[in-house]
Amino acid sequence: MQRRARKTISRREFMRVSAFAAAGAVAVACGADGGPPAEDDAPAAADAQAEEAPADSAAAPSKYNEAPMLAEMVANGQLPPVDERLPLEPLVITPEEEIGDYGGIWNRLATSASDNQLGGKVGGEHLVRYNKDGTQINPNVFESWEVSDDGSTFTFHLRPGMKWSDGEPYTANDLLFYYEDVLLNEDLTPSFPNWLIVGGEPVVISKLDDYTLEFRFASPYALFINVLGSLWGDAFARYCSHYLKQFHINYADEDELEAMMDEAGVEHWYQLFGTKPDTRRNPDTPSYLPWNLSTPSHSDPLIADRNAFYWKVDPEGNQLPYIDAIHWSLVDGKDQLNLRAIQGEVDMQLRHITFDNVPLFMENRERGNYRVMLWNRGQVTDTVLHLNHTNKDPVLREIVQDKRFRYALSLGMNRADINEAVYLGQTEPTQVSPTRNSPVYWEPQAISMTEYDPDQANAYLDEMGLTERDDEGYRLRPDGERLSLVFEYVAIFAAWGDIAELLTSQWKDIGLELISTEIDRSLFGQRLSANELDLGVWHSSGEWNPFIEPRSFVPIVNNYALRQYAFYYNSGGKEGFEPTGDILKAIEIWEEIKTTVDEEQQRALFRQILELNMENLWQIGVTTAPPQPVVVKNYFRNVPEDGMFDDQPRSPSNTAMEQYFIRAGEDT
Repeated sequence: MQRRARKTISRREFMRVSAFAAAGAVAVACGADGGPPAEDDAPAAADAQAEEAPADSAAAPSKYNEAPMLAEMVANGQLPPVDERLPLEPLVITPEEEIGDYGGIWNRLATSASDNQLGGKVGGEHLVRYNKDGTQINPNVFESWEVSDDGSTFTFHLRPGMKWSDGEPYTANDLLFYYEDVLLNEDLTPSFPNWLIVGGEPVVISKLDDYTLEFRFASPYALFINVLGSLWGDAFARYCSHYLKQFHINYADEDELEAMMDEAGVEHWYQLFGTKPDTRRNPDTPSYLPWNLSTPSHSDPLIADRNAFYWKVDPEGNQLPYIDAIHWSLVDGKDQLNLRAIQGEVDMQLRHITFDNVPLFMENRERGNYRVMLWNRGQVTDTVLHLNHTNKDPVLREIVQDKRFRYALSLGMNRADINEAVYLGQTEPTQVSPTRNSPVYWEPQAISMTEYDPDQANAYLDEMGLTERDDEGYRLRPDGERLSLVFEYVAIFAAWGDIAELLTSQWKDIGLELISTEIDRSLFGQRLSANELDLGVWHSSGEWNPFIEPRSFVPIVNNYALRQYAFYYNSGGKEGFEPTGDILKAIEIWEEIKTTVDEEQQRALFRQILELNMENLWQIGVTTAPPQPVVVKNYFRNVPEDGMFDDQPRSPSNTAMEQYFIRAGEDT
């Protein structure tokens, strides 16, 4: 296969999947958020399929610099020289504002030991990476790739000389280990991931040489590069085979493995193995991240130190990251975290920083020596009400599955009051829909049944036969019990408790009792998976580009309202509830989209999914998401003013956190 012109992929282009049918294959090569390298000569036919990218002004330098602490270790013989630690061609990252200073500690807050999100949303590194506003996919771990003419085969090139944090080579063997020994091992992966299944067949991955891999699908996979840049592509990159083999039954010494299992207090080898790749909890796992955990996960503060073998540099040849270490101090919940941030105790943070506190943040900027940024969100709303369609209570399940009940709840919600009371008047009513800047946004679906109409809501409930009421005015179920929903929420991301109070009053007017309760996040997850919730709440995700993974519209994963159907889909029918009717139809349309290479046809098919969502209102939106507040110390630099916050690109990792820096002499 011929290697083609070097390009990045813009938002317009990654929606334009018809490029797969162009003559030749698209290749993407070394570049950075500031722009890719200059293009070499390429046939015009292929160039017509992609937007021209500007030449990169930041070519990899021939000499490299390093942090003083690392230079000292080199001088003491503790590390090899920096040029031996970097790949042959390091990835060059153009800073957001300026070349940074080395040193300093980045102080953050966390609500639990695993809340550091190291390797996910803090310093996350995907095989390919979205830029700061989600408009472009750039090379990252993969330095380049080609796509076959029919869009079914992808050839990826790693960076020769790239190393893990322990100095061992990072090669195709690591990704192949994840495929052969994790994904294909039924103890570790009982059901092969559906995002890697196209045309009913799982991907076949082959090693072509130490730095080249081939991903072959049974049918065209028009969305694959998009998905690799999302959270689904994260796991592939982080399985360090030479370390993990000691815990894997296919490679480990049997007696040694048994001893480690006994020490860990687990019964099965896969229970032991499963804890080892987690960069948030395991300081022993080698990583390829800018910083590596260096203390036990229960430490306070939790510390991650710079990776001496990190594989990126700035345009002047300074090895990244600039910052020496990250410290997380543990706090008791979202409210305490926001209070301490207001008092100036974080250097840069957006995780758990909530919009309702913006007035206090703005008022205390000078005293706290910080600035407040408001990033755009890639999610349409931070509040989605997830009714459980598979409730264990058969009477309540039948009620919830009647779309008239869901219509009534939506029409019985006064979104204007919620907007004023919770969101400072800065949001608009919405259902769960693509964002306005998405090419598949459809306003009739976005605003369907978002008006406040308690009379029509009551009419729907009466039409269902729920006409009997008790002496407090609440409706009675067919079995004579009061019509009640238990609303369980986690107080970490948004003002869901405040919204619950407003809904309790609003829905009483239509005869529904809402009983709200705050629970721990881990308990919420357990109850959700066990099908024990009546009504839950979470934020949406990915509506800026639902072609990455349409969790908000199709029950393929993490769709809380239809979670049991997602379990069925992902387990191949081994778990959950079998989807039928319109739910099944939405899944079938999504499978068709995955193999559709024509952009217009993709959009037409997705419109059908939106029509099904509009008709069925499987989950209920409240208001559009407010901007995401970001608290940044004045001395903490290279944080973009115009970043995008969303789960899919693992924000803020998509803003190249490795180039953040603390201005020398000002960190007080």
